[in-house]
Amino acid sequence: MRHAVLAAILLATVFAGSYFVDAQVLEPQSEFWASRDTVIERKKNAPAVRIGIWDSGVDVTLFPGQIAQGVDRKALLRGYNSFKLREDTAMEVLPSTFATRRDELNRALKASDDMADLVASPNVKEFNERRNKMSAEERREFDAAIGRWSGYVHGTAVADIAVRGNMQAQIVIARMEWWHGSPPVPCWNRELADREADSIRDLLAFLVSSGARVVNMSWGRFEASYLSNLRQCAPEMTLEDRQNLARYTVEKIRGVLQAGMKAAPNVLFVGAAGNSGTSVETANPATRFTLPNFILVGAVDRSGKATQFTNKGPEVTLYANGERVPARLPGGEVSYPSGTSMATPNVTNAAAKMLAVNPRLNGGEMRILLEQTGDKNSTGQLLLHTARAVEAARQSLKAKVAVPASK
Repeated sequence: MRHAVLAAILLATVFAGSYFVDAQVLEPQSEFWASRDTVIERKKNAPAVRIGIWDSGVDVTLFPGQIAQGVDRKALLRGYNSFKLREDTAMEVLPSTFATRRDELNRALKASDDMADLVASPNVKEFNERRNKMSAEERREFDAAIGRWSGYVHGTAVADIAVRGNMQAQIVIARMEWWHGSPPVPCWNRELADREADSIRDLLAFLVSSGARVVNMSWGRFEASYLSNLRQCAPEMTLEDRQNLARYTVEKIRGVLQAGMKAAPNVLFVGAAGNSGTSVETANPATRFTLPNFILVGAVDRSGKATQFTNKGPEVTLYANGERVPARLPGGEVSYPSGTSMATPNVTNAAAKMLAVNPRLNGGEMRILLEQTGDKNSTGQLLLHTARAVEAARQSLKAKVAVPASK
């Protein structure tokens, strides 16, 4: 989930054309990260690199020529709604009340990005002035709409980061929805937990069968999230029953993910460490495990320093920029979200660029090269270096030798 929007609502409550013409021209970006990046130009007859965007959906209109298609020339996509029922749309089907609010809610999200990062901007001024004129009920409705819109746009922003600077990249869409509202709907139960695990099994298999070589997972399915749902919508449940259901959900999803990833060694899966500023062990996401072709990503800032919000731990083996990462919203407007959700597609981006120069790499080899070409900051976090990783991939193809195993 987008890191900035919740902080924005809290702050407000207290006072919360061309593809490559993007945020770089709107807000100066970090020279630190720019110096570590590289661009993959389009090459005639070069095979496409398929990237799985396993998220809340993608605005396909922003990526002409970059949405992977099946033999029927239709977009490769599969989706499930918040009740974990199959619904194959590129994005969530929102209530009709959202139909005319895209620009309004995009501006609100941009303001939330700015407020979370203590950036004064016209968007922040407009946001606060408008919200301060609202009644308590209007503010609750506005905040709920922003929260839902944040989830709705999340996958589009992630996709924008993942394919940036790679003209050989194509997107395979695996869409999943979270619950909505307060109290949340649906209210979590064991049947939903089983359906969630089944949908995750199906989406993972779909991504692999659709030829995705790198899969971005800017989510974790954290135990605390299920507990929060149950506290709000099932207060009659005992604490022990809530904890047992939350743990059951996380462990069942974890088992499904591990089995699916083990069966797809040619694919690199890239997950987000989470934004609670604690250890991965304490946060206990379903993605708390280690496999050769799975890498868990933490967030550092624009200068390579660890952020306060990122989760850490031995499971987190690579860090990337997660501070004010430029990303387009539905309709094309550029936002600057922060969080491990935004650090993760930076690593996905690097892996896809590696495949563009060496499509023979398997998932484990991609992870090894990403980690071997990184360098540590002053506090010991291993930082992504896309340019070095791509060059290492290119050299391994020229040498026609296997990538050495990590020590």
